[in-house]
Amino acid sequence: MLSLNSQNNTDADTLIENVATKFKPIFAKGNYTADQKRAIYRYFFSQKPKKLPPSLKSRTLNLYDPLADRTKRFPDGLRFCLNVYTGCAHSCGYCYVNGYSKEGVGFSPHVKAGFKEKLAKDLNDIKNLQLPKAPLHLSNSTDICQHDLETEHRHSLFALQKINENRNLFGPIAILTKNPAILCDKAYLLILKNETIRPLAVQITCAFWRDEARKYYEPNAPTVQSRLEAFKTLCENGITTELRLDPLFPCNEIDPVLRRHHPLNSYGLPEPQTDNDLAELARFVKNANGKTVISKPLKIPISDKAQQSKDWFVKLYRDANPTGQSIVKGGSYRLPDAYQKAIMTRAKKICEKQGLAFKYCKHDALTRK
Repeated sequence: MLSLNSQNNTDADTLIENVATKFKPIFAKGNYTADQKRAIYRYFFSQKPKKLPPSLKSRTLNLYDPLADRTKRFPDGLRFCLNVYTGCAHSCGYCYVNGYSKEGVGFSPHVKAGFKEKLAKDLNDIKNLQLPKAPLHLSNSTDICQHDLETEHRHSLFALQKINENRNLFGPIAILTKNPAILCDKAYLLILKNETIRPLAVQITCAFWRDEARKYYEPNAPTVQSRLEAFKTLCENGITTELRLDPLFPCNEIDPVLRRHHPLNSYGLPEPQTDNDLAELARFVKNANGKTVISKPLKIPISDKAQQSKDWFVKLYRDANPTGQSIVKGGSYRLPDAYQKAIMTRAKKICEKQGLAFKYCKHDALTRK
């Protein structure tokens, strides 16, 4: 049985040295003092661990992507994430959350018990422990603007109010949603327009221009029109608004020699993103006074909870590989690297033609300091 207590500085230093390797960059990436490192430990990790390495605490204001290995797949330091709800009613078949959630992402979305009290406690702990400032993401595992949950409970509105009251605790804030219409309500706009909450960006995920494609791949998510109307409204209100063209799907318009797979309709799939679709989206963002598009290629979780997306794409992904074998990396099926590069380059050229900045999603997260 260990007899270490992180409230003791010497013990805290020992515990920091013994955190799992994947968490070490949290302490090493910033130019932190010894006291700041101890504060980070005391907030995120067990005070009196029974064994080493120490485990993470259960926090509402949590570590961003706590499952990621920051020495490899996600080479990053300290950043916060707030997932307001559990699960997501949009239940998109290809959602990466299906790769690690206990239930499928669309299974019984619900509020978190004691959310307001736990959020207030976490904010108070961050303040009292004097954690160094770090970026805050809302959120990466659930949509904070799910219509039914947010309309009834307004937990995301509460979270924005409390974060604004404690704005000095955080670095840049990024809000990610497929239902930005909620943010155009007066109560939300009042906060988002406030100078005190900046720097803040609202990232609106909209991978489609034609709603017919959206209906097939995201039948439970808001319409393309509602997302783009909200994009324009937020821009008109002076709020930094970015388009997440996410994900980029396999495409018939990639050179057949490179893509190798048959046309999408051979797999029973409608074309999700034509060149014209991407060009129309880029023109819309430009005309709405948006500046940035963020994207990444589609990856398919190997989990049984992602069966819908596996039914859609796994055979196509095998056909795209010259060996005819599935490419699995990081718990997901992937397209060959050259194919992924081609679809990213295609989107990048279309966006840059409109004068828009184009970012890979991981690079975007890592550069929000």
